[in-house]
Amino acid sequence: MSPKNDQQIMNEYLSNERTLLAWLRTGIGIMVFGFVAVKFSLFLKQLPAKYLAETIPPNSNFTIYLGIGLLVAGALTILLSYLRYTHTVKLLKKGKYQYSTAMLTFITMMLFVLSISLIAYLIIAASA
Repeated sequence: MSPKNDQQIMNEYLSNERTLLAWLRTGIGIMVFGFVAVKFSLFLKQLPAKYLAETIPPNSNFTIYLGIGLLVAGALTILLSYLRYTHTVKLLKKGKYQYSTAMLTFITMMLFVLSISLIAYLIIAASA
């Protein structure tokens, strides 16, 4: 294997930075969705009963907890992506790279559980 030239090394570092930025955008997007869920739940609780005469909104704080869970998931995504970025920089400086799916698996499972919780809540709320 031939030694890497400066252009190849620079491309690896820039690729790592682009990956970090993509994960940051993902984390922010998750947090925005959580914020919207919390604010919408609070908005429904503030509406006068005359506007909701036809429907009865569920009287639970589940959406608030779900929104907070999404905010935490987004914050964890940002933190984990930064930790992965710094770990990758260290490996690139040594001329190594070790592929790992641990962060992806954790974030995917966390969002999957929150998504299933939201689906279950919507089904229960629709049938009540």
